[in-house]
Order: sequence, then structure tokens, then C-alpha cells
Amino acid sequence: MAQSDIALNSLKEWLEYISETHPSEIEMGLDRIRRVFGKMTASENTNSLKPKQIVVVSGTNGKGSTIGLIEAGLISMGLSVGSYTSPHIRNYNERVKVNAQPISDLALVDSFKRVESARADVPLTYFEFGTLAAFDVLFSRELDVLILEVGLGGRLDAVNVVDADLSIITSIALDHTDWLGTSLEAIGLEKAGILRPNGQAILGESLPGSVSQYAKEISCKTLTVHQDIVRSGQCVILTEAGGEKSYQGFPNIRLPENNILIALQTLKTLFGKFTQNGKSTFSYGSIIESLTNVKIEGRLEEVKSKALDSNHRVLLDVGHNPHAAKYLLSVLKDLKSPDMVVNAVYSSLADKDVASLAEILSPVIDTWFLAPLDDERALDIVKLESAVGAFTKNMLSFGTLHDALNSALVSRLDENGQEPKSITLVFGSFYVIDAAKAYFEGL
Repeated sequence: MAQSDIALNSLKEWLEYISETHPSEIEMGLDRIRRVFGKMTASENTNSLKPKQIVVVSGTNGKGSTIGLIEAGLISMGLSVGSYTSPHIRNYNERVKVNAQPISDLALVDSFKRVESARADVPLTYFEFGTLAAFDVLFSRELDVLILEVGLGGRLDAVNVVDADLSIITSIALDHTDWLGTSLEAIGLEKAGILRPNGQAILGESLPGSVSQYAKEISCKTLTVHQDIVRSGQCVILTEAGGEKSYQGFPNIRLPENNILIALQTLKTLFGKFTQNGKSTFSYGSIIESLTNVKIEGRLEEVKSKALDSNHRVLLDVGHNPHAAKYLLSVLKDLKSPDMVVNAVYSSLADKDVASLAEILSPVIDTWFLAPLDDERALDIVKLESAVGAFTKNMLSFGTLHDALNSALVSRLDENGQEPKSITLVFGSFYVIDAAKAYFEGL
């Protein structure tokens, strides 16, 4: 039975309560959340305002960075935007934002209370509880656009109780196969569950055929990267009502081209729905500037610290699967010079394909620094060593990520007695980036 009168006042207390009372992180299906969401939106006590446009984003990789780019572009267009993403890196508030600013503890606590009251005896997972609280917060704001990130898959994810005006699928790779299927076609069909009949969708490059086939079956109009959304040098061709139009310029930002093109097409598509805001022309130049200047946490984020100089760079990235590793490989190859060493501080959850990731990245990494994560889902350090050690002999293990970082950042002389330049890539999961940020905050 719901404890609507429980004496919880702080966000920390509520998160602990939800974690203890609703421990299951994954339980596919929409029945539970649909029942509670319907009750909340029907309640006279709930101030429910539907955003003018709802965008739902699914995909294996690239969701967070694509949302960050869209968010920055919408703000530069003078629109009000809310977003719900997961997981967070440092603070839970990062999951729920209005105009790129995390929502307050008080607003989240109030929404958690309303979810608890509405759910009665309906059990909810931690993610479902948080998703309903995010809906409660964001549907009470007067927003032009609301962007929602799917947590897992699409068809049966909690976010999918909301109908999207525009659906986005960024990429599809083998991940979460226990839940989504063991083939790209099966995973693609699960993620395509966010598409709506007679709706509109923007698709990333090289998605499996099951996505476009499902879109065709439900008459969902699609625009696809490298087919309908094209870059040629510094020229970008975007599709708009009545045809295509070329724009000059491309954001100078180290993110996959696929994600950037999706964001640009999304902004062009949404712009056409807000002409009443007084802008008669699409200000592509200001959008490029806003995307170039955007900083997205944990996506090749460069650490700025007094402990580092220009010869020693540290990059943080949440990449944790082979698809992400291929992009990291291309970045490191581009950044690495002959007089430079590349270190990797790495750890992983138990359900990731560590061996394939290590095989991809080992050719460009000089030394791996491994440590276990402080989480019950962490990959055992012995298994981590075995998977990475199959592809490199230059590997060191530590009891904590703090110790691994300490060692990775120690200056070491080369065979000529010189101190080489270095790049230290800290990656593997949101938990790794959280630990790294805590580490550098202490320096």
C-alpha cells in the first residue's frame, strides 16, 4: 500500500526510499506506469499542461549527446524546452531540466509525493517512479518542446506511455540483448516502438531494415541521415516542407556526425511548427554557433584542472559498448601524435561486451588502468582483467578508480628520459565518469 503520508522531505530521502521500496531496475511493460500516469493526469490536483511538441529519443548510443544538441539549438531559437534523460552522472536533478537547467530538489520532492499518492498499491520500478515524477514536473511547465529519452529499448519503455509528435532513433547496436533480442533486426523493432501511426521520425545512419519496414507499415514519415539529411564538406542539406535546402557551415564539435545531423534536421523540422514566434527565417548561423559552444557532460568532455597542463589532456566519456568504442578509436587516432602516449582508465558493468570493446581500442591505447566499480552490477575485477588482458600486456589493476586515476596521471619518462605528452581517456560507464568528476573536484 502506498505511504502517501510518509515523512520524507529531502530528495536524498526520497531516492533512498524509492531505491529500497522499488528495487527492480528493469521490468518491461507499460501497464503499471500507464495506470498511474492516467490517474495522475486525471487528478484535479495535477497541473497538467501539454507541451506544444513532444520529442522522444531512442537508440543504442548517441541519445544524450543528440538531446544536448537539440536542447541548445532550441534555446538559441528562443523556445522554452524541457528534457528528461537518464542516467545522471553526479546529481539526480540532471535528469530533469528546463532550458538546460536542472530542476530543484523541492520540485522533484513534490512530484515524488504525488507519484506515491497516485500509485496506491501499484508496484513501480525505480525508473518508472522517476519517469512519472519527471512527467509531473515537466507537464506543469509551459514548454514549447519537451524532449524525452528512452531508458531501454522503446516499445515497452516507461517513456513510451507518452505519444511523440516527433520520434528519433539515433543508432542501433548489440546491447542489452537479454531484454531486446540478440539480432540488430530484433533490437531495431523494439526501438521502433516509439514511432506513431501517421507520425514523423528522424532516423540515424545504417539502421536495420526492421525500423524502416515498421515505419512503412504504420505510415510514419521518416527522414534518414545520409539519405534525406546529407553533409558534403561544410554544406548541409536539410529536408523541409516542399523540398530540400542547403545550408553552409557545420558545428566544430567532437561528436559523431550522425548525431549532429539528426539534431540539425530536428531543429529545422521543429522550427516550421513555431513560426508564430516572430522568426520568418531559419537562423542557421546562430544554431551552428550554439551547437559549437555546447558542452555535454561525459561525451568526450575535457577536464580542466590545475593539476593538468597543456601536455596532458584528460577526456571523460560514458561510452561502454563496441559501437561507442569504434568512435572513440577514431577520435584517439586523430588526436594521437608520435610523441604522445594514450592511457585508458576503464571499468564496466557486468552485462557489457568488454572483450570486443578492448579488442577495438587496444591498438591505440598504450596502458590500461583498471578498477572495479562500486556497484552491485559491476563486472568482477578478475573478469575485467581477463577480458582486457586478452588484447594487451600493458595493464595495471587497482582497488578503486581513485587509485587508478592517481597512477594514470603520474608522469613517466620515456626511453630517452623525456616526459611524453599524454591523453588519458576515462571511460566505461556513467559510474566511471561520476568517480572521475569526484576525483578532479578534490584536486
